[in-house]
Amino acid sequence: MNLFGVGSLEIIIILLVAFLVLGPNQLLGVAKGLGKVMRELRNATGQFTRMLEEEGQEEEPSKTRKEEEEKEEG
Repeated sequence: MNLFGVGSLEIIIILLVAFLVLGPNQLLGVAKGLGKVMRELRNATGQFTRMLEEEGQEEEPSKTRKEEEEKEEG
C-alpha cells in the first residue's frame, strides 16, 4: 500500500506515535474531526464539479443547420 508516497509501515508508526502523544480519547476526537473535514471537502468538490459540468453544458455552442451544411460542403 502506498498512500501519498508513504508506505504501510510508516503509516503504522505515525499512528502509533500519535496514539502515544495524544492518548486514546484525544486521538478519537482528532479522528472524528478529520473525518468530518474530509466529508465536507468531498461534498464541496462534488458540488464544484457539478457546477462546472452544468456551466459547460450551458455554454456549448449549438450547431445550426446552416453551420452543419457548411461543414459537410467544405
